[in-house]
Amino acid sequence: MAKIRNLALRDIPKLKKMISMISNLSSADVAFGYKSYVPFPLNLLNRMLPLSLKFASDSYVAIDNNKLCGLVTLKPQEKNPQSWRISKLFLDENGYDTGRQLVSYAIAKYGAMGANTFMVKVDEDHEELLELFSKGCGFRVCASEQLWKMEEINVKGPSLDKGFFRPFKNSDASAAAGIYNELIFPHFRYSLAKTPAEFENVLCSGLYRTSFFRYVLEDSSKHSIKGYFSIQTNDNENFILNIDLVSAFDEYLPDVINFSLSQIFMRKKKFNFYVRNKKYQTNGTKIEKYLKENGFKNVKTQIVLVKDYYKRVQEDERCTKPAIAFSEISRKPAFKTQR
Repeated sequence: MAKIRNLALRDIPKLKKMISMISNLSSADVAFGYKSYVPFPLNLLNRMLPLSLKFASDSYVAIDNNKLCGLVTLKPQEKNPQSWRISKLFLDENGYDTGRQLVSYAIAKYGAMGANTFMVKVDEDHEELLELFSKGCGFRVCASEQLWKMEEINVKGPSLDKGFFRPFKNSDASAAAGIYNELIFPHFRYSLAKTPAEFENVLCSGLYRTSFFRYVLEDSSKHSIKGYFSIQTNDNENFILNIDLVSAFDEYLPDVINFSLSQIFMRKKKFNFYVRNKKYQTNGTKIEKYLKENGFKNVKTQIVLVKDYYKRVQEDERCTKPAIAFSEISRKPAFKTQR
C-alpha cells in the first residue's frame, strides 16, 4: 500500500515527469498539474487552518517504494467550506488502487473536518476514471454538464429591451441562489445546491485566475429577478456563459446570449464563445435543443459525480436504554410486574 502525504517542493520534478508521460494530456494539462504546488509558507499556513478559513487548494501524493505514483488535489467551492471539489487526479500506469486510496484518504480527512459534499467532473469518454469514482470510491452520478461552442459568432437583434439587464449586486445573491437551486432536480438538490454567499462577488477579484462578469435579468415593474447569468474567462480569449432562468422566462435565452455577446464585444473583437448547459437542471433538455438548432456545437460533456459525507447519527437512547411505560401519569405500570 502506498504512503500518502502532502505534496512537497521536492516532489515537483517527479510529478512533472509522471504527468508528461500520460499520453492523453496536452502540454497545458501538464503545466496545470505542475502548478498544483502551493508555495511555502502559504501551504503550511493553509494546512493549519480550520476548514472554514482555508484559502487555497490542498494536494496529496501517493509514494510507493520512493516512487511518486499519484496526486489528488481538492479545492473548496467558492465561499462554501463544506463543499469541496476534486479538481485534479493524476495517476501512474495501472493506478486504479492508488487512485482509490488517494480519493478515500482525502474524503475521510476533510469529512472529519466538517466537509459534507465532494464533487468531481469527469469527461464522459474516461470510462476507467468514471468507474474509479463510482464503483471504487462510492460517488453517484448526477447527470452531466455540456459545453457548447458557437461556431460562428453572430449577434442578432434583441427582442428584449436591454433595460431588463443590469450588473449583478451582492444584494441579488439570495435571489440568484434561489433560482439556481429551484432549477435542480429534487433528487440532486441536496448535493448540488448553492448558498447565497457562493454567488457574491469576491474581494480583490483581480488576483484570481478566472474573471467573472455577472448580470441579472430583472422585471423592473415588479422588482423581481427572473434570471442570473455570468460570463467567465481564464485567458480573455475563451468566454463561457452560465445561465439560470426561471422556467417562465426560458424563452429569453436568445436575448441573454445576444446581450452577453455584446458585452464581450466591448472588450474583445475576436474570441471564442461557449454556453454551459447543466443537465441536472429542469430546463437542461430545452436549452440543449435550442443550442443544437442555432449554430452551437457540443465540444465537451462531463459527468458530474458527488459523494455526500454524512456524520453517523447518534443512536436513539429511547431504543437502547431500559424504559418503563405508564398508561397515565402517576398511575400503575401498563404491564404486569413481578413482586
